[in-house]
Amino acid sequence: MDRDLTPDEFQRFHDLIYKVAGIHYPKEKIELLSNRIRKRVRAINCHSYDAYLQQLQQAGESTEQQAFLDSITTNETYFFRCQRHWDYFKSWVQQRHADPARRGQPLRIWSAAASTGAEAYTILIVLQQVLGPGFGGTQVEVLGTDLSMHVLAEARAGLYRNYALAQTAPDVVNKFFTRTEREQFEFDKNLRKLVRFQRHNLMEPLKVSQPFEFIFLRNVMIYFDQPSREKVLQHVFAVAQPGCPLIVGESESLLNTQHGFQYVKPSIFQKPVAPLVRSKA
Repeated sequence: MDRDLTPDEFQRFHDLIYKVAGIHYPKEKIELLSNRIRKRVRAINCHSYDAYLQQLQQAGESTEQQAFLDSITTNETYFFRCQRHWDYFKSWVQQRHADPARRGQPLRIWSAAASTGAEAYTILIVLQQVLGPGFGGTQVEVLGTDLSMHVLAEARAGLYRNYALAQTAPDVVNKFFTRTEREQFEFDKNLRKLVRFQRHNLMEPLKVSQPFEFIFLRNVMIYFDQPSREKVLQHVFAVAQPGCPLIVGESESLLNTQHGFQYVKPSIFQKPVAPLVRSKA
């Protein structure tokens, strides 16, 4: 299998990906999608794209379906990505800590589309920088979710190469990471235990016992079309408590997208503290 997908094959794979994950691959990315699918076709010694597509659609092929989804999703990530977002989060944590009614209350944060865990672990770093060791007695729970089981396994391992720490200050690296014999950097084991990673498809509701107080949903909606974005935001809104900030990627616009969040500043939104009252006029 050395050729790219034909337009018809591309459309059929596109439809399957969209149905399962809500991800929209534009036609100009046919070469990219071909390369990623071709690796799976070769890995399982399948003789054609069509045969592979048929196999994916068979019942009982959940293992290969997961491997397929792992192969077609992009998982580039690094610590302290978009410093402006982390400055906002740090300020929010400081304000929360200064509020006697909220100080010491359990804090639940969701890192959606968590990839290899850099975002979730950056959350813990910032919390410790603001609140101190033990987070000043605040019980912290961070949930990291992703569609890919492969990247979630990497996240749990907490091992990173130089690239992932390119935007991280040297003193922070020295404090929170240990260099391994394989020239990797291992994130603090004790802090790592505070993040729970689980598989979740953003196109489906997230089942949680308590809502979140802060949500990161960055650099994933660029792969969705408008109906999929609205569906994802509906699911996110349902698990956000009133006043919960929502941070999306810098290149992601919610213009002309129906959702219940209020605009705060570019790429930063908030769930209203009180339900919006619509005029009948």
